[in-house]
Amino acid sequence: MRLKYGKTTVDFEPPAYIDWHILQKDLPFSPPPETQIIEQAVLDLTQQFEAAGVRRNAKLLLVVPDHTRRCRLELILPLLTKSLKERFAASLQILIANGSHVLQPEETIRNLVGDAIFKKYSVAQHDALDRDSLIHLGDSSNGTPFRLNRKIKEVDFVITIGGILYHYFAGFGGGAKMLFPGIAGYESIRANHRRTIDATSGQFHPFCYEGNITTNPVYLDLLEVMPFVSNVLSLQLALSPQGKIVFAAVGEVLPTHKLVCKKVEEIYSIPLAEKVDVVVASAGGFPADVNLIQSHKSIHHAYQAVKENGWLIVMAECAEGIGSKTFLPYFDYGSSQNIGQRLLEEYQINGHTALALKTKVEKANIVFVSNLDPQMVEKIGMIPAKNLAEAWELTKKRLNPGALGYLLPTASAHVPVVNHST
Repeated sequence: MRLKYGKTTVDFEPPAYIDWHILQKDLPFSPPPETQIIEQAVLDLTQQFEAAGVRRNAKLLLVVPDHTRRCRLELILPLLTKSLKERFAASLQILIANGSHVLQPEETIRNLVGDAIFKKYSVAQHDALDRDSLIHLGDSSNGTPFRLNRKIKEVDFVITIGGILYHYFAGFGGGAKMLFPGIAGYESIRANHRRTIDATSGQFHPFCYEGNITTNPVYLDLLEVMPFVSNVLSLQLALSPQGKIVFAAVGEVLPTHKLVCKKVEEIYSIPLAEKVDVVVASAGGFPADVNLIQSHKSIHHAYQAVKENGWLIVMAECAEGIGSKTFLPYFDYGSSQNIGQRLLEEYQINGHTALALKTKVEKANIVFVSNLDPQMVEKIGMIPAKNLAEAWELTKKRLNPGALGYLLPTASAHVPVVNHST
């Protein structure tokens, strides 16, 4: 089997003495060609703008995801900008929704939006730490301050564009998340993300899990941003595991999000009869494994399929390192209980990810294949391996004959779900 690692692939020949099952899933429907899907979405969006009374020469802001959440912008933006220019003679700006992620070099942004778009339009990166770029719109009912990039108040209309996948603590990505935390200030993001911690136990909140947007305290808090942001339409997408657009919907942010989420559930949930002794997983390559913060989503998904005290091998290159300065220091506190207590005292962004990962390494043996410093991997509580062959050598001696195993080649996207009634 060929597994992705960064921008390369690695061959893995599953040993026959393990009873393996591959966790893959065919698309449950036959999508039309990508260009047809995009053209229809652009037409729908243009018609909705006309119905909303958007005037000629209107100022429009396109809010798009960063390089960690690619959604075929290089195909979408040429068609969309051409349509908006022809119909409305619109003045267009593009804003990269980095959230709290670090700013990227120009080459990365060019590659993200496409060279022609980069040359023709103003393409800015949102900087959560630039307080002068923010405007305070109001607060959530929980007191979360909605400080967003002021560009949204300097234009006539905002268009959010983004692909939707499961999100390990907010339920699903996309939707309102393109605005908050996508273009929010650092302290605002911190106030929202700290709701991943249960205030009574100091542990990860039981309602913060993938697919839950009904009782999820993080999601319910962030969606309250919508009444403060007028004149917004969205183009939201579901992509195949191969990264191709297979479904698109256009309209108001929240109902459009719910519609696409249903498609994502159809595509990416994998029902399981049981958990197994060993799981070998790839994050799915770049950009899903660009750093450890992003790669944790893959660890989280693969972890759902392994027994307690079982063995989990995860391949994630982490070419950009950890991805957060606030993450690693939490492991100085030792146990998940101590990390949780520290988070109650003083929460920092990505602290909840540290807690979630520490909880996993306390319950399973995680062998991590990456470019990270092995000492750093050991500090976190995982077992470092320089390649998949070494990882398997470390793992196989701990497995009994007849052990059950899963192969999960796209762990960043697919979510194993154990069905105990099966």
